[in-house]
Amino acid sequence: MNLLARKRQLVIAKQGADLLRKKRDALLREFQKLLLPIVETHREIDRQAKRAIGVLSLALGYDGPEALRSASLSIGSKINVKKAEVKVWGVRIPELKAENLIKKSKERGYSLITVTSRIDLTASVYERLIQKIFELVPLEAKLKKLGGEIRKTSRRVNTLEQRVIPQIIAEMKFIRQVLEDREREDKFRLKRLKAKKR
Repeated sequence: MNLLARKRQLVIAKQGADLLRKKRDALLREFQKLLLPIVETHREIDRQAKRAIGVLSLALGYDGPEALRSASLSIGSKINVKKAEVKVWGVRIPELKAENLIKKSKERGYSLITVTSRIDLTASVYERLIQKIFELVPLEAKLKKLGGEIRKTSRRVNTLEQRVIPQIIAEMKFIRQVLEDREREDKFRLKRLKAKKR
C-alpha cells in the first residue's frame, strides 16, 4: 500500500513539476515581451525630460519664477488615476491609467492673455512627460511582479525536481527492497516447512 501511495505521489509530483515548468516558461515569455517597451519608454522619458528642462530653463529665464509659479498654481496638481488588475497565469498584476493628463491651453486654468507661449509650452511638455511616466509605471510594476513570480516558480520546480521526486524514488526503492527481503524470507520459510514435513 505504501508503494502504491508513493507511485501516486511520484506521478503527481512529476505532473506538478511539468505544470510549474510550463507556467515559468509562459511567465518568462511575458517578461521578455516587456523588456523592449520598457527600454524604449525609458529612452523616450529621457528625451522628453531633457526637452522639458530646456523649455523650463527658457521660461524661467524670460518670464521669471514668479510667472511660472503663478501659472502652475492655477493649473493644479490633481491627476485622476484608475487602478485595475490583470491576471497572467494566476499572477495579479496592477495596472494604472491616468486620465486627461494632456490638456488644451484653455483647460489649464490660467488666462492665455497673462501667460506667455513659453509657459504654455512648458506646461504642455511636462504633461507629455508625466503621461510617459504613467505609461512606464505599470510596465515596471508588471515586470517586478513577473520577476518575483518567476523566481518563486523556479524555486518550486527545483524543489520538486531536486528534493521531492528523488526522495519519493528513494522511498520507493527502500519499500521494494523491504518487500523483496520479505519475499525471500517467506520462500525460505516455505522451504523449511516443506523440508520438515518430509
